[in-house]
Amino acid sequence: MAQKLTTLSPLFSTPYLTVAEYKQAPTGVDVDDFVGGGSIGLNDQELTNVIARASSWMDAHCGQVLGATQDTESFRARTSRDGFLRVHPRYWPIISVVSASFGGSPSLMSALDVSTAWLEPMAVVFSLSYGSSFSGQLQFSRVMSLTQEQFVTMTYVNGYANTVLTAPMLAAATTMTVSDTTGFQPGMSFRVYDGTNSELLKVSSTYVPATGAGAVTLSAGCAYAHAASVSISALPPAVKQAAISMVNVILKSRGNSALVMGGLTPGQIQTNNPAVANDYEMACSLLAPYRRIR
Repeated sequence: MAQKLTTLSPLFSTPYLTVAEYKQAPTGVDVDDFVGGGSIGLNDQELTNVIARASSWMDAHCGQVLGATQDTESFRARTSRDGFLRVHPRYWPIISVVSASFGGSPSLMSALDVSTAWLEPMAVVFSLSYGSSFSGQLQFSRVMSLTQEQFVTMTYVNGYANTVLTAPMLAAATTMTVSDTTGFQPGMSFRVYDGTNSELLKVSSTYVPATGAGAVTLSAGCAYAHAASVSISALPPAVKQAAISMVNVILKSRGNSALVMGGLTPGQIQTNNPAVANDYEMACSLLAPYRRIR
């Protein structure tokens, strides 16, 4: 497949941690004194900002947005002689294909039937060997003319569903209202991160995938009541832990003239915190399996 021409991809819509999740984690960080003399609200706002920056760093490190997004790409690919068009989008894991078209030139594009697409974690395979018809004495099959390079445009959903509740959920509720429905698919499992009321839920098999703010129906009622702003996520726990480690890195980083106490009197000037290295190495190690293969 030749080099891609266009990629339209949004940023993550929801950071990979909430303030409550970070505060509940065993980090050893004083969460009430980020801003000297600041109120709890001001400290929480700064923690929110740091979590957003840490989430952005994770995306940059992995070379892709880990949270679910809907992307549109234009590129060129070749069809195999057995009639299969195999494409490798930039981002993964691939969850669904919304639309796709191809053609011998950008001005002559035909829609592909995405309902028959074969989805793999990093590739999509379209079968072009069906649908051609014989309409003349010497008519050749359509597929035989497609071994030349094709122009392809595809809109697809990738990544891990990651959002927050925008309205409270009562116990036994079978519908949840979230800030972003992107990435939720029928039958998929996800976790509600709500302290002692955390639980694993599943999307209804009849749910119709969507994007943007909206409601997601569940296969069964939730066990606990949940307040608005609670994290709803299908991110692997390792990614959540990487987010905690990266927030630690930012919060523990010292200024250029931080004084390190030697006994009871100021000692040398130290420009970095030794504890930061451990958190940084852990974050990089946990994110290694999720980096985009270029």
